[in-house]
Order: sequence, then C-alpha cells, then structure tokens
Amino acid sequence: MGAGKYVGRISGLAVALGVGAAVLTGHGVASAAPDGSTESTSQSETTESETTDLDVPADEDDADEQESTPLQRWQKRWEQALQSEPDAVEPESNSTVGNGRIANSSESSRDTTAEEPDTEELEPVEPEEPDIDEPETVEPVVTEEPAADVVATTAPQDTVDVVVEQLPVVEQTAVPDPPARVTVAVSDLLSAVLNPFAGAGDAPAAPAGAPAVWALAAAARREFLGIAPDLEEAANTPGIEKVVAIPVTPILTPLQHIPILGPLVITPIVATIKQIPLIGDILHPLIGYPLGATGGTTPRDVYVISSDGTPIYVHFFPAQGAAKGTVAPTILYGSGLGLPGETNPLAMNSPFLPNEVIGMGMLLRAGYNVVTWDPRGEWSSGGRLEIDHPDYEGQDMVALISWISQQPEALLDAPGDPRIGMVGASYGGGIQLVTAAIDDRVDAIVPTIAWHNLNTALYKNGATKTSWGAILTAALLFTGARVNPRIYSAVAVGLITGQLPKVDQNFLEQRSISQLIENVSAPTLLVQGTVDTLFTLQEAHDNAMVLIGNGVPTKVVWYCGGHGACITSTNNGEVIERATLDWLDHYVKGLPVSTGPQFEWVDQHGQNFSSDTYPVEPATPLTVSSAAGGTLPLLPVLGGSGPNFSALRAGPLGALLGILSGAKAVNAVNLSTTAAATTTYVVGAPELEFTYSGTGYTRHVYAQLVDDATGLVVGNQVTPIPVTLDGTTHTVKVALEPVAHTLAPGQTVTVQIVASAITYQTLWTLGEVRISNVTLTLPTADATAISAPYTQTATAA
Repeated sequence: MGAGKYVGRISGLAVALGVGAAVLTGHGVASAAPDGSTESTSQSETTESETTDLDVPADEDDADEQESTPLQRWQKRWEQALQSEPDAVEPESNSTVGNGRIANSSESSRDTTAEEPDTEELEPVEPEEPDIDEPETVEPVVTEEPAADVVATTAPQDTVDVVVEQLPVVEQTAVPDPPARVTVAVSDLLSAVLNPFAGAGDAPAAPAGAPAVWALAAAARREFLGIAPDLEEAANTPGIEKVVAIPVTPILTPLQHIPILGPLVITPIVATIKQIPLIGDILHPLIGYPLGATGGTTPRDVYVISSDGTPIYVHFFPAQGAAKGTVAPTILYGSGLGLPGETNPLAMNSPFLPNEVIGMGMLLRAGYNVVTWDPRGEWSSGGRLEIDHPDYEGQDMVALISWISQQPEALLDAPGDPRIGMVGASYGGGIQLVTAAIDDRVDAIVPTIAWHNLNTALYKNGATKTSWGAILTAALLFTGARVNPRIYSAVAVGLITGQLPKVDQNFLEQRSISQLIENVSAPTLLVQGTVDTLFTLQEAHDNAMVLIGNGVPTKVVWYCGGHGACITSTNNGEVIERATLDWLDHYVKGLPVSTGPQFEWVDQHGQNFSSDTYPVEPATPLTVSSAAGGTLPLLPVLGGSGPNFSALRAGPLGALLGILSGAKAVNAVNLSTTAAATTTYVVGAPELEFTYSGTGYTRHVYAQLVDDATGLVVGNQVTPIPVTLDGTTHTVKVALEPVAHTLAPGQTVTVQIVASAITYQTLWTLGEVRISNVTLTLPTADATAISAPYTQTATAA
C-alpha cells in the first residue's frame, strides 16, 4: 500500500477510536448549545440569567469581545451576519404528515414560532412570572415532571423561536436483581454529573471538552471559517422554498491567485496536503482546494442554513469533464461518525473505508456532481448531533437537496427537485434511509453498513454491546463533537451495568430506521459486511424485507468488511464499486444498465455467489441435536469468546475494530455438526435451542459458530441469549447472527455456548448453568438457485 493510503488508514483509525488519548487527557463538562446554534453557550451565561436582552450596548459588546473565546467571537459574527438580512431567512419547519412522514416546509409547517417582538421596546422578563400571552418573549415552560429531552432551537431571524420537545416520561419498574438497581443509580448519578445546572424540564448539559489535539483541530476549523456578509437566496420561484447559503472562502484560496507565487508555491502545497486523508479534510477551511486540480470548475463551500437555523458546512463538487453550462445528477456523499465531509475530489477510493464504499473521484469521473458535508454537531457544522434523527439531521438533508436544486450544475426533474442519489457508510448510510423516508425527491440510495434498529444493533436481546459503545463514544469525544448528552450517559450506564434503562431504549428507538422504513420508496442497494459486529447482516436483512415487501426496487450485497476485521479473505472493492455505479447509473441517470441479481454474497474464502432472489431459495436445513449438553461455569472474561487476536493480521484499522469480536472459547458447551456430504452453502441466520437450569447471577449466555477447519468464529459473530437463573428448568430458542459460510465435503462447524463474550463484556456474571437437549439448525441455500459470480456486461446507452 502507498504511503498516502497508509497514513489515511492510520488517521481514520485515530478518529474512529482515539481511546488512548481519551484516557490520557480526559474530558470536561460544559453546557451544550441548542440545535439551532453554531457553538456552545457558556455555563456562566446559562446560570446567571434566564432571559436575554437583544439590545446590547456597544461598550458591553466591546467588553464581551475582549473576554470571549475565539469560538464565541465567531458565533457573534455569525449571528450578526444573519441579522443583517433577516428577511432572507425563512427556516424550514418539521411536520408530521399521515403515516409518521416528515414533510418539507413546502408542504407543511409546524406552528412553533411566536409573534415578532418589538425589539426596540423589549425588556427583560422576570423568570418567576412568565407571561405567555405577551409576544415580546417566548420561554420554555417548566413543568412539575422533569422532561426526558428538551431542545431549544434559535432560528436565524429577529424573533427567538423556542421549540420544546418533551419525550414521554417513562416510569421505571423496580427489578429485584442488583444490576438493575445499579443501572438506575448510575443513570441518576450520571444525569446529575452531566447536568449539574439543569432544573425541572431542562435537557442535560453535554460534555464539551475533548482530548486536546482533535478538540483544538475542530475548534480551529470553526475559527478559520469566515462568514461572508451577503446571503445567497434561492430564486424567487413560486412554490419553491428559499434556502439561505453563506459562501465560505478558505484562507489560502486568494493566495493561489497571486502571480507566480500562487501557482508555483501555494497551489502545490495545498495539493500535497489535500492528498493526506483526514488531515486534508481537517485543514480544509484553511487550505481550500488546489486550483485547477480537478480539470474543471473548482469546488465551492457554503454554509447551508437548515430549517431550525443550524448552519451545515457543505462542499459542492461539479462533475468532472462536463462542459461549462451543462448539468448533471448529484450524489450526496455522507461521512462516518466522527469524520468531517470529504474534500479531496481526486480520491478514487474512500480514504477511511477503502474498498468498502465508492470513492468520490470515481463518482465525479462517472459524470455526477458530488456534495459532502460535516454532519450536524461535528467539526464545522453547528447544532447538536442527534444520531440521524429525522427532525434534525433529516431536515438538514431536506435543506441540502433544496439548495442543490438552485445550483446551475444540477440536473432537475422539476423546479426545486434535483436528480439525487446518495452513498455513504455507517453514519453516512443511516442518513440515506432517513432522508429517503422524509423526502421523496431522492431518486436512489446505496446505504452501506447501516442499521435497522439501534436497540437490536446496540442492545441485542437485552445485552449491551459494550465494546462498540466505548469505541463510538471515544470517537465523539476525541473529535470534539457536540452531541445530545443522553448518548454519553446511556453508554456509561451500559458499560457499568450491562443494561439500558427504558428511557434510553426509547431514545434509541426514536432514532431507528425501523420507525421510517415503511416510507422509503427510492430504489435501495443495501451493502452489509459479513464480519460487521456493530451493524450485523441482520440489520440489512430487516431493512430489505420491509422494502421488498413494499415493492421497492431492492438489491442486497454481502461483502467481507464493515465494522470489523476481514481475516479469512481479501476484499478488493470491485463488487461494491461495480454494484454502486450500476445502481446509480440505472436509477439516477436512467441508463439501460443492468443492476444484476437481487442478492450477491461472499463466503469465508472470498468466493462470490449470487441469486436472482433475496433471500436465496432455501434447501433442506442442516440440523444436529444432542441430549448430553454439559455444565457451564459462569466466569467474567476468563475462557470466554474473544478477544480475537487473529484480527491483528487485518491491518491497523481492521485490527482495532476486529480485536473485540468473537474468538474460539475454552469455557464452553460444544456441539459439532456431522461432516457435510456435499458442498453446502450456509446462508442466513442459524437457530439454536436448548434446555437449561442454573443458579447464581447472569442475564445472558452467548453462542457462536466455529469453523472447525480454521478454528475461527464464523463471521466473528457472537449472539447473546437471555437466561433466568432461578434453579428451575427453562427452554430457550433464539436466532443467531446471520452468516455466509461454505462447507466443503467432510467439513464441520461447532456451536459453542459460552459464559462471556468480549463484544458484550459485563462483570455481572457468577454461578453455573447446566445445559442439555441442544439443537442447532443451519439454513442452507438451494445449490440450483445459486449463480456463478456476476459480471456486468457493457450495455450501450
């Protein structure tokens, strides 16, 4: 691998994990900015006054300028820029229409604004006697019961609009076992620590401090961004909503126009830095783009103002090779959690997930405009990260699509309706399904390693996926993200107790694709990794079954990769690149290109297979039973599944993402299959049933399949199985995580029932379980329904 790619993998790894720096430097606690703001509000401002005087004297303003931080000064310049043309700002509103569908503001709006106050006569209002009938001020109403989640949103206009969103208060039912009581106690403690100044009904304050290097880098990006005084409005077309966009000029861009010095010195420096993955993106607001590097129009940056006033930092890349004045379809390219929007138009592969998601440069060369952005609450965008919530990140995408429709390079299907496709992995995959569910202007999506339900992904069968909770939280803290503080408290409670309170489960449910998938009608290519231990194959399967059942054009691709380590074969990215371009060319460009079979998958040897239908036509399942079983001592960590040291050979990123996955256990009850008589294709979710009784304490045991030929856990996957240890006999039947595995004649696999798993590590384990009557059923594919590896044949346009 070249030096640039190697540095990119290491850099991406540092952002994704950052555990060491988080431990060494720690983090502070500060209050979080409202979703509509661009920066955090200081604690002193929050605690000293409950009201705000909109008319600040000049001398006070100068004093504040001297005492404020660079980010606070940047926020003041941002607010002044917006107030300079208040009539140009017409924020979108969220609205629930029909079957839970969120429409854009051109269709409907939520009545959340107050009458415009007379700012010249506005006087501070005493907080103890709010007068809700007066239009001068609008304040959140503090109720008797504490709200689970309160969001204050400030729109970029003369009036201050406050939206109070209160989740249902869920009463916690007492549970007799000790960890349940610990869960409640820890949750209350963390709420108090993270939110020491909150009163009844206030949302907890978000931890704002992060390890020094990345926090300063994130802050520097925001400080470098200059705000142009002029606002760029949408065309005044009847029926088309206005979108405010503020152009941004990186600092070194003007220097590139200096004769001789610019093209000979500055531009080569910019071009060199831009090729360093992550570093080039972090420094982008300073260095900009190398002029002329794309062979066409230089990309441009803007702040697109979302419906609640939140600025989203956006990069627009015109299609390469297109003649000036021509139009092209546009692809929204989403970034992963903790990562800024990509800014290197020459990258033929994704710098962070090479061979797992198509590169921006490949899309540009294929004749697509590409748009990237910093997600809400991260890097240079404002607001607070809400995990791809339809009312927040979803509305950001609605605003971006409307803004794209106003760009001269964008191909339109109708006024305000650009030809749009979407790609991206993980966090950038989830936002595609959310956007397609709330905005029918999206023409096709390719969500890669995304989720269906965050509870089934992170709290499988009631077991907290502690390894990934720690990794994802470290990434957010390490990069200085501004997030909903319930994310941190939920992760901490899960790490300590192994459980999630009902209020946190509700929080995840509201951010799950399962709540919106019924509304998706855009043709969808679902790409999922066979060794992905965060969002397993089951997440893509659940999405696919809903889409296919609703008649949505759908294709499923399983590849060796994702959030994990591909240690049994090599993924060269060809399948993903070909499938993505075919899908976009067919459904976005409208070309007569075949999208191939409905289902493609890869086995443990890297062999590709396909089927015309998803799921593949089943054959007779492979079943094995034993009445013997055995006794399983309940021990934390020792002798259990993982860590997976085989992941060390999967490269730096694969090693750190895969080492916390399943591995063959010493302390286990085992059952092996009979030797395969013929080549057998195990494709789908195995099923395990057994009888047990036990004493002591644990909430789960775990099951995994081991390839007896290699000693490796199939797909690195481990499944938690809920158990009740009350001394009586119980029978449990569960579906294990889906796998794709080929058994040659004579080969076998062994199911292991284990006491602990590193993926779901918890210290609350003690006692023993007696297991008997074990039955394992492996789903197999009909060999006659399986095709040879699919190869695209050229079709004339």
